[in-house]
Amino acid sequence: MIVISFWLSSFFAINQQITTAQTDEIYFVPYTNPTFGISIQYPADWGRLDLSFLQNDSADIDFYPLDDASGALSVRILVESLLPSQKDMTFDEYTNMKIDSTEGQIIESNSSTLANLPAHEILFSNSVLKTLQVWTLKDDRVFTITYEAGEEDFQNDLQVARRMMESFQIIE
Repeated sequence: MIVISFWLSSFFAINQQITTAQTDEIYFVPYTNPTFGISIQYPADWGRLDLSFLQNDSADIDFYPLDDASGALSVRILVESLLPSQKDMTFDEYTNMKIDSTEGQIIESNSSTLANLPAHEILFSNSVLKTLQVWTLKDDRVFTITYEAGEEDFQNDLQVARRMMESFQIIE
């Protein structure tokens, strides 16, 4: 029993080190959108779909692995202007509204940072997808980054999504 416990703990420790090493080996490239004042680093072997040109006041940019045929895995950036009815909301009021409108079971809900600004992060799931979402407010705009993947695949690219979130910047 002791041998099995030792073997299992060694296996999980090695697996964690391999996952970390794999994330460090991924080559990231910059994406900048001066119209919406954002930049982020994303894996060089991922695709990008930028639909920002379709709307004047919001950005919708998807990053996704080119080798994922399911299309279920993506990191999405949304930049939206607050609605006139929301412009006087505090960050906490906006966060409560956002959490209340979340569809799925909330697993975690925590304060965070995004682009060196106060942010909120939630992890939630429905019957098919698991989602990590973080948002912040600045100058009457909402900046949201969402990582979404199938329940069984969620952990596979979580470190990549986290690294992308950490690289996100709001540029003036």
